[in-house]
Amino acid sequence: MTETYESIGKIEVAPEVLSTIAQYTTLRVEGVEKMAPVPADVARLFRRENRHSGVLLSLTENNSVKFDIYVIMSPHVNIMETSKRLQTAVMEAVDTMVGVPVDAVNVHVEDVVYAQGEAV
Repeated sequence: MTETYESIGKIEVAPEVLSTIAQYTTLRVEGVEKMAPVPADVARLFRRENRHSGVLLSLTENNSVKFDIYVIMSPHVNIMETSKRLQTAVMEAVDTMVGVPVDAVNVHVEDVVYAQGEAV
């Protein structure tokens, strides 16, 4: 729900701000245990990104953003439903906070974390 304002100047939002919004939003989604590091083979394609944040951001041709989010989830959740909630939450947070259109939120579930002694 992006509102239109009269422009009186230029506003720039650093990519790190968008990554931080996505990271904090991700960690608030129930079922996400923590962020996973971006795999090394993927991270080397993105020189400026911090692979330990778990978020890769790229700009699309139509001035919107695309996120690749790497997470570790809890074993007692429906991974598909949790991933969909995560996608929706990130899109809404970025739109609400900075009004930047989000083209895609790709969720990569890297692992499921079990407590020590918990049976699979």
